[in-house]
Formats: sequence, structure tokens, C-alpha cells
Amino acid sequence: MFKSDRFKKVSQAFKSPKSSSSASKSAGSSPVIPSSSDGKFKSVSSSIKKVSPISQSPEAKLFNSHVIKYSGIKGKIIAYTFDYTQSLMAVATDLNEIHVFGQGQVEVVFTLSIKGSIRTLNFVKGIYLVAIDSKDTLLVLSLYSKKVLTSVFIPSHITSVETDPGIDWILLGLQNGSVMVYDVDRNNFSSITIENLQKSQFFPKEIISPVVSVRWNPRDLGSILISYNYVTVVYSFVDMDIKQSFIYELPPFAPGGDNLNQKIDTVRRPKVIQSLYHPNSLHILTVHEDNSMVFWDANSGHLIEARTLFETDVNVPNQNREILSGAAGSPQIFKVYWICMNNPEYTSLLIATKSLAKGDDSQGITILDLGSTPLYSITSYDSMQQYYSSPKHQKLCPLVNRAPLVDILPLPRASAHFGGCHDPAFVLALLADGEMETLLVQSGSFTSKASLLSQSLSWTRPMVSVSTAFSVPKKLWLGLMSTYSTNSESILKGGTSSKRNMRPSEIRTAIATGHTNGSVRIWDGAQNELDDKCVFEVNVGRILNRALHLSISNIHFAAETLELAVATEQGEVILFKFELNQFFKDNKQDSNTDLDMRFRRFSLEDTNDILIDVKDRSPPNIKQGFMPSTVINAKRGSVTALCNSNIGFVGVAYSSGTLIIVDRRGPAAIYMGQVRDIPKARGTCITTINVSIMEYGSDGYSSILMFCGTDGGELLTYKILPSGNGRFTVDFVEMSKTNDSGPVVGITTFAKASGGSCEGTIAKMQDLTRGSCVSGYVIVTGKSDIRVVKPGKSKEDHKSYRHPIVASDIAYILTYGAKGEARITTYFVATLTNATVKVLTVPDLKEIKSMEPPMPVSSHYIAESAVIKNGDIFMRIGKYLSVVISIVNEQNNAVPGSPTLSSNGPVVDTLYNPNLKITYRPQVNSLQWARGTVYCTPEQLDQILGSEKRPDSRYKESAIAAGTLSAEPSSSEHAYQKPIRHATKHNAGYGYMKGLSRAVETRWDNIETQFNDYATAAGQAMNDSMEQTGKDIVKGSFGI
Repeated sequence: MFKSDRFKKVSQAFKSPKSSSSASKSAGSSPVIPSSSDGKFKSVSSSIKKVSPISQSPEAKLFNSHVIKYSGIKGKIIAYTFDYTQSLMAVATDLNEIHVFGQGQVEVVFTLSIKGSIRTLNFVKGIYLVAIDSKDTLLVLSLYSKKVLTSVFIPSHITSVETDPGIDWILLGLQNGSVMVYDVDRNNFSSITIENLQKSQFFPKEIISPVVSVRWNPRDLGSILISYNYVTVVYSFVDMDIKQSFIYELPPFAPGGDNLNQKIDTVRRPKVIQSLYHPNSLHILTVHEDNSMVFWDANSGHLIEARTLFETDVNVPNQNREILSGAAGSPQIFKVYWICMNNPEYTSLLIATKSLAKGDDSQGITILDLGSTPLYSITSYDSMQQYYSSPKHQKLCPLVNRAPLVDILPLPRASAHFGGCHDPAFVLALLADGEMETLLVQSGSFTSKASLLSQSLSWTRPMVSVSTAFSVPKKLWLGLMSTYSTNSESILKGGTSSKRNMRPSEIRTAIATGHTNGSVRIWDGAQNELDDKCVFEVNVGRILNRALHLSISNIHFAAETLELAVATEQGEVILFKFELNQFFKDNKQDSNTDLDMRFRRFSLEDTNDILIDVKDRSPPNIKQGFMPSTVINAKRGSVTALCNSNIGFVGVAYSSGTLIIVDRRGPAAIYMGQVRDIPKARGTCITTINVSIMEYGSDGYSSILMFCGTDGGELLTYKILPSGNGRFTVDFVEMSKTNDSGPVVGITTFAKASGGSCEGTIAKMQDLTRGSCVSGYVIVTGKSDIRVVKPGKSKEDHKSYRHPIVASDIAYILTYGAKGEARITTYFVATLTNATVKVLTVPDLKEIKSMEPPMPVSSHYIAESAVIKNGDIFMRIGKYLSVVISIVNEQNNAVPGSPTLSSNGPVVDTLYNPNLKITYRPQVNSLQWARGTVYCTPEQLDQILGSEKRPDSRYKESAIAAGTLSAEPSSSEHAYQKPIRHATKHNAGYGYMKGLSRAVETRWDNIETQFNDYATAAGQAMNDSMEQTGKDIVKGSFGI
């Protein structure tokens, strides 16, 4: 874009007599007038009017602060859930807000008036969201009406919650050991309550145990799995009785899961912390506080295998077993999911661990890939024990140097069934500080790709270390957004956003966030004004070839040239440019080249060069985007100011007082100097940088000027001049004390004649060859005062405030005359630490309007604010939250006689889609049917739990949700196929033997498929006493 020999044949490129250039008056870069192609504008005036300094000006009516967009979440995430059918995600914060996210920018916020904090969230039938708080209040929210329908107080502390996507009933395990059943649709409790079965049936002398876990059977709604401290039971709603029980008891000298030597010579019963069904419901897993994971036969109650993450047969006595040293500090298992592939017989265990030892951060997620489950009907217990003790793969996914892991959540992509574990590609990990990590199940690696989830969640994936916003040209930005859409990458596909009318300004707002993992993301700053939703993202980790100390400290975006400069906490500055990736590879395997070997050896510590070429560090899987070009590795401390101008010059200031100016066209470092070397300068470092093109003093021609503000309230001026060899040189010009106190937080320039910005652009740089001369002002914003300066001449007006100033800039306000003619007026806008916005005239700094913030702010983060030239103001108002407000009163700024925009009104997105069907619930397989398992349908469950006296539905949501339930099973692999009875009573014996011989002769993998006929024949020919014998005969025929 920039040619190094552009000025080679131009003599005195930047000099021209002031009176001889007619172009000088038009070179002040007037702000862009909004297009009138829509026919609303009768005439357009290209002049820019200055505001008369009148107190109580009627122009104050042009301003009124209102929220354009919130980005992020209010408070820390403490609970979350996901709904497969509607493809929505809900998160709850510690400030009692629930955010429901969908595709793009779809977001609805529920603000709850409760005393406790939300503990759990669950979707029910895709239309209800059920929240339970720390005070044991159950709240039902409607995704259809976006209202809180009811709240119910539970008479005992809730210790476990279980829901199913297709039914109205919620299982509530309580502290007193009982299980209550709540009817969401009717807002009442079932008359059926399950008592504390451990106390009444198994251990009457033990203290009362809470319900530590409760689960629906994934194949049969008529039975549930309940766990207490020392016993787990399968309970049948059909029989109202216990069907099977499981007690994990360690004999003397069995090591157990904790591998400790304490009381190893006694019988022990480790407490249960969780229990799970295998997706086929034939096996059960109980997880215990000593890290034991115990697999059981669900029908017989036989213990198949007891293991930990790394050891097997931990329930077998062995006096000579080696005790591992330091085992007491090993990671503690606290949550397990039994996930499955699209074929539910192929399963894995997803295990979350936390460290119990102080100072030990060996936490993370472990994936045990168990593989395809052996066929139950022909597999012995010994073979099943071998299966669970020898997984195919084991992936360790550590989360080191992070906050404690508190929860994990798989995101299914095949169906809503099997406890939300049906073929997940991603797993969300929630940390104690509110951050979220995203695990790729297939690779076992973590990703922070922003386009996977909502923009608001990006503030927690991972934590935002710095945030800001920039003014971007509308046409360029919209074209960029349309060619770089990332809609298809989102995990969430649900909801519909409410479209907002696009504001007429030719300048748009771009939000940029830097994160602790080295990621930088740039978004559009408006709410639902664009159809294309995309995020531009880079990460400096690969470029710098390290995993730690990557936190971003500074970001500057040159919108017109699509160049980006990013600084890390250790002082490296990485330069990017939006372009095609010359290192893009269609085949991922081609990346194993000499280039990758060199990349792995690359380290900034190995070189003393200030500028390092890193173009070959471009990610090979991205065809177009922000590609790295250069790393500025000055090693001068942390970066205190960063400016990537639109004319190719980059200014970097360091805490050591060093200033480096880089010309990106080489690249070349064209200047390096020290603030402390400047005579009479009291500042120790530079805090802000601006590059403009304007006249200095009485030169009579414009120059490229770099203005630098110091922490001592001083303004340093440098000239960037072309040299004879096509390069540029930098000359220090002057230092002036402009502000009462430092640091300088903002520098803004504007032309005296036009009021337009003097910041450097390509067009203005080209005008230098024609001898342009633009006389202008510099507005220097200090800690608590504003000063207007004529560079090289004099100081002009001055304004002070009691509260410190955090951000400032000029803004172009579009207004219309009585006949509809468009006019643009330039104002100066400043934001204070209390979020008050001041609107001033230029250049005399007369206050026109003072506006209080429309929302509470946090003084700790308000310094990360920015004023946009279209009248928007970006503010970071919390750890995870920012807001874009507009100071433009759209009611008074509209074209006379035309309807006003609706930006001031609330934008409410649609969450619920009644056209999405909840798939039919998987049913019992052939073997379970043959053994006499009675499948309970949702309708039968309603009769059992609600009885015939179940009242009518209280909500219209019930009828809507009823239309989304699939009435018949699909043709998927896990659908139930009813056995066909071929045998009759008179030939039952023959049918039995025929089925048996066929089972012996058929290959191992096909026996379960043909078992329908055998099971039917066996059921007719054998009575109940011979059932187990028949099973043993089948096993014996295979020698197992």
C-alpha cells in the first residue's frame, strides 16, 4: 500500500507557500457526509459549522445519552446449562442475572429479585428454564414469553436435581434423604415422595444421609438411580420399590481409590459422590470420595470393576501392593459424565478433577476412551472387567496456573438424550473466577476461539486484560464484515435477533478486547444493526512461541489500512495486517515442514534484533485475516503508549522512557529516543501518541507530526520527514507544558477551517506532494484538565474538572435544517471517572451538555473508555461487562418529516422456536424387553406421578411445547425396535433350541442383532426359574 520511493522525485515535498495553494483549505479532511442515496435528503451542505459559545445553548437538545449495546455479563458466572433442541445456552451470575444466548448476538437477560444466588440451571421441554437458588427456591422462567412464571420454596435443602428434555417432572433430592417430584407445567408437587431408602432399608443406625445423586434411566422413565452416602439403588416408579442396590465395600488390605495406608486392615465404605447410567442402561457407575470409580451390572448388582484414573482393581486385597508416595495430594475426582458417540454403544468417561493439596494446581479434565461396549448378552463379567480396566485411549487435559475448576458441561450434537452426553464435540469448563474454557473432545486440547459462542461470553473466555474501541469507516467496515462472516462457526444456532435500523453516521464503532491468553478480538460495536456477525481474532502465543506471560496490555487499530498493533505485558509489540495468508495450507498434514521445525526452535530470547520478521508465523489454517508481519522486541520495559497510524508509522513508548518509531514500509526503526534526554522535561515516560498531518508554527506547509503526551502533563512534538533515500527521518521539535497535572490521557487534532480531524490518512499524505497547508489545533487532555494548543505557536483555551478525565476525542454530529439539508457539527467530548460525559464546543471549550451515565459503573475499569467520532462512547463498566452509549438524541437529529430511528427502544430477541422437535426418547433394547422390563412412556409416567386428578396446565407454554414432542421413534441406531414373536406354545421348545444354535453359529458381532427371535422363543418356552440358566448356556457355548 505504501511505496518507499513515493517521494523520490518530489523536491520539497512538504513545503509550499501558504498563499499559493488553493488546495490547502480543502485538505483538512472534512468528515464524511452521510450518503443521501435513500432520497431523504433534499440537499447536503459540505461545510462544517462551529458551535457558538452560548451557555444554555439550544443545541444541547441534540444530545441525550442512551445505551446502544451491552457486551459481556454483569457479575461472575456461577452456573450454566445447554439445551440441544433449541440450541440455546443459559448462564447465571453472582448478581442474580440469567443470560440466555443463541446464535449471533441473540441474548435475553432475566434479572431476578431473590435473596440467594443461583446454584443450578436446567432446561425443561425446550420452553422452560428452571433455576434453583441457595435459599432452595425453585424458579420457572419461560423462554417463550421471556418472563418468570413462578417461584416455589422447597421445604428442605436441595442436594441434587434431575430433569429430562421431554417431560414436565423434575426430581429433587433433598438433605433429609427423600426425593420429591415437581411438576413444572402444573406448578405443584406429585403425591409420590420417595423416603430415605438408606435409612429405612439398609443402614438404620447411620446418620441421615442426603441424596447425593439422582438420575433418570436413559432408556426407561419408569426407573431412577438414587445415591446416598453408602448405597445406590435403582428405584421403580412402576413397582414403587427398589429393583437393585449397590454397596461399595472395601475388604481389609484393599487399597481403595485414595491409595492411603490409613486403616487399610479394616473394612471401609467410601462415600458416594455421584452415580451414572451407561447410555444403554445395562451398567452403572458409582463415583466415590476416595476417587474410586466402580462399574456394576445394573440388573444383577454384580461389581464388575473398581478403578481410579490410573489404577485398576483397587477393591482387591493385596498386602504387598506398593503405596505411591504423595498420593494424598493427587487430583480429586468431583464430577463425571458418561458420554457416547453418535452410536451410544461407543462411550467415554469425562472426568473433572481438582487438587486438594495446597499450592498444587494439578487439576483438569481426563477423557477415558472406553471404545465400543461389548454385547451384554454374550460377554462374561471377566471380559467386562477387562474392558473397563483397559480403555483404548486416555487423554489428560490439565488446567495449570488457573483458578480452581468448579464444573464441566458437555455440549451434545446428536440428541438431547442420554443426560446431555450424546456425541459432544465441546466441553465447557467453568473456573472459580468466572472464566470458561472450551475443550475439544476429539483432540483433548483447549480452544478459546471467540466465534464458537456469544460475544458477551467472550469476556470470560478467557479474562479480558484490556479493552477499547475505535472509529472505523462505515463502507470499509461493512464490506469487511460481509466477506469475513463467522456465523457458521457458532455452537449455538437458536433464537432470532430483533433487527435494528442502521444509524446514518458514516463512522461505525469497533470494540477490541485483549485477553490473558494473548488473544485479541475485534467486534462490531452496534446491537443487531448488521446481518453479518463476525469477529476478527488473533493470538500472539504462536507468534512468540510461548504459553505464559501473554496477557495483552495495549491495542491500536488503524482502520483505514486494516493494520493492527498489539502489545503484551512483557513489552513485545506484534504488528498485523489484514491480507491473504501466503502460508495457508489446504492440507493440514503439509504443515510438518522445515518451517514448523524452525518455528519450534524460535524464541525472542535468541536475538537482540529490535525488528523480527514473523510473517511465516501466520496460522496455516486461516486463508485470510490479520496476519503477523513484525515483532518489535525492544526489551525496554512494559508498553505505556501505542499508536499504529493510518499512514504506516507506529509509535511505541515504554515504561523506561524510551520512544521507538517504526516505519512499516521497510519495516525499519527510524527513531529511538529517551524522554529523560529532553531538556526541562519532567515526565518519565510517554502515555499517549497521536500522528497527524498539519502545519507546525508558521512553516507555511503541512508536515507529518507525532504528538506525544507524558506522565508529567507535557506535550512532545516530533516531525517525520522524508529523506533522500526514500526513507524517513524523525526530528524532535519542541516540548511544552500543557496540562496542570499528568498523565496526558488523550491527544486530538482538528483543522481550524473545516473542523475535521487532522489525523494522518493516505489521502492527506498524498496531498503533501501538492504542498497542502492545514492550520489546526491540538487538544491535549490531562488528568483533570483540557488544553487547546496551536502547535509551534501558543496555548489557547483551558478547561478543568474536579473528577479525573479518562477519555476524550472530537465527535461529528449530524443534524438537519428545516428543509432537510444535512450538516455536520464538530464537538469535543470528554468522559470522566464517574462516567459523566461532557460535550464542549471547539476550539473555545464552552460546555454545552453534561450527561450522567444511564447505568452504574466501576471506577476500577472506567479508565478503559473511548470516545468514537460518531458520538458513541465505549466504557468498560465491570470485570466482565462493557457498554456502548450514544450521546446523539435521535429524536431531534432526524430528517424533518421522517420517522425516527428505534435505537432508543429496547431490543428483545426471540428465544423459542416452536418448529423444532424434541426427538423421541430412546427405549429399552431387546434383551431388557425379553427379561421383562416394562417400558414406561411419558404419558404413563404422567398418570403415575400426577394420577387421574392431575390438574390442567397453568401455562400456554404447555400446549406450545406439546407440539414439539416427537410421537414416534426415529430410525436411529438407538431407537427401540419391538421384537416379533415367531414361536407359538406348541413349538416353543424347538424355537428355543433353534434360536440357541443360531446364536452359537453366528459371528460375535451379530448375535445381539438376532437375539430378538431367541429372546421371544426363550420367553415362551422357559419359565422364570429357567431364565438365568438359559443365559448361562449361551455364555457356556462360547467358553466364557
